[in-house]
Amino acid sequence: MATACSGDDGGGPSGLSAEPFRLDLEVGECFDRPASPDVESVPAVPCRRPHDLEVIAVFSLEEGDDYPGAGVVADRAGAGCEERFAGYVGVDQDSSGLLIVPYAPDRLAWEVGDRRVTCAVSLAEGRLDGTVEGSENPGS
Repeated sequence: MATACSGDDGGGPSGLSAEPFRLDLEVGECFDRPASPDVESVPAVPCRRPHDLEVIAVFSLEEGDDYPGAGVVADRAGAGCEERFAGYVGVDQDSSGLLIVPYAPDRLAWEVGDRRVTCAVSLAEGRLDGTVEGSENPGS
């Protein structure tokens, strides 16, 4: 599984680290990476124009009350995004040329009951042009 690292200090043993800020975007919406990590929201942009990422799934982690740690949350978020990938793109992630970028709850979000994971995809280099939904091989 390919993922993006955010500099989050809780990367799990797989090296997966979820992005640190929350997205209030829905499946099928596209967006650009923020210039600063200190943003509170990220606006959607039209998918028909070049963009950095597209939301392919949104789900909640069903865990206990205690925060399991950034590494565990990142690993579970990444696994959940990978499970949902082919249903949106139409091919498994390894064949797609896309990177999975999970946005997962941090400790503060977890403690207030926010377990939402937003799964986005991007190209390793360059920008997406159009939606990846059903595209099967957008990275080639």
